[in-house]
Amino acid sequence: MLLKKSVFIGPLSVVLSWNLVLAQQAPAGLTIKVVQGDGAVNFVNQKPLQVPVVRVADSSGHAVTGAKVSFRAPDSGPSATFQGALTLSAVTGRDGIARAAGFTPTGDAGAFALNVTAEYDGQTTQQQVTQNNVAAPTKSNHRGLALKIAIGCAAVAGFSYLMYAEFVAKNKPYGQR
Repeated sequence: MLLKKSVFIGPLSVVLSWNLVLAQQAPAGLTIKVVQGDGAVNFVNQKPLQVPVVRVADSSGHAVTGAKVSFRAPDSGPSATFQGALTLSAVTGRDGIARAAGFTPTGDAGAFALNVTAEYDGQTTQQQVTQNNVAAPTKSNHRGLALKIAIGCAAVAGFSYLMYAEFVAKNKPYGQR
């Protein structure tokens, strides 16, 4: 009878010991990968075509669902806002993706970095997304330019016609002048 209990208790103790070892291991580390927006050049005070996007993954590369992601822009100089604020909090979806919604470049022209922090299950990691603000191009009067080009072309055509007419008139035989 003692033998039967040992056969049952032995495997059970191994399983419990293994579960205890797994529970004591530190959770897998987080990583942030910039999916979109690193090195982007943006016009100051204009919404960009693409906002910064990051993907949070564990050490195995699997997407982390439900991670809290914070985007933070510099307080001064070249910077940006997220719907008017310097910080934005987002939560990753099933694909591990978080987007910087409402991102608008502000401040001076120049390079800066957004600080991105991800938190999940007691773990934290950080990454930077580099950006570059440039002054928006000035609006030009295209109609005025097109009008100037058209007038110039008409003047060249008129001058060419006069020169041709004079050339033909001078080069006619004496009986046809």
